[in-house]
Amino acid sequence: ETPKDPFAQVDTYLRIRASDALHSSGLISSMKNDATGIVARAPCYFECRFLGPNAIGTWPAFWLMTDYMTDHVAGKGDRVPCDELDIIEAYGGEGPGHPNADDRYMVVPHCWNQGEEGKAIEKAAYEGLRNPIRMRTLGIPSTWFEALHVYGCKVTKTETIYYCDDIEVGRHPTLPLSREKALFFMVNLATGGGWPVDLSRYGGLADMYVDYVRVYQGSE
Repeated sequence: ETPKDPFAQVDTYLRIRASDALHSSGLISSMKNDATGIVARAPCYFECRFLGPNAIGTWPAFWLMTDYMTDHVAGKGDRVPCDELDIIEAYGGEGPGHPNADDRYMVVPHCWNQGEEGKAIEKAAYEGLRNPIRMRTLGIPSTWFEALHVYGCKVTKTETIYYCDDIEVGRHPTLPLSREKALFFMVNLATGGGWPVDLSRYGGLADMYVDYVRVYQGSE
């Protein structure tokens, strides 16, 4: 509810806009700052259908976090242990210095604030994935910026499996906190993250279109 509001409904899509002029972009989360919202526990499945922009420095993403907000609201500090499951991190731009360009994107698990043990678990999980994900090598004929695709993540008590258009792109053993804690989702159009940003080719604007997010929870 500000002039910098990056969200709009366009037809049946949620548009998230990055704007040079307004110095703004947008992130939506299924969990609010007061720790209420939409969560699911393993076994569960999350998916999002979206189209991302390929402007230099744009960073469309869909990911999950274990619930750290409940502890944060309860006064347990900012560095609450949590997991992050990046279902897709895509970086816009072509050529040298643009690591996720063309049909590439990244799937990245994190174990935040979990000490050396967490770092070791995170490293093993990451090394078991096939990053960067190359969509065409999986038989997907268009890239994340050419067409809408469905990006999904299934979290069970034993394995976490990532999908694009119902094709498995990677899996790893489920991280310890992901087995026990509720998960919520985020959809984001970030810019930068340490990489150069140049939206001039697109009039200083870059748009991400989100068709839907779906959340399913199974029985224990």
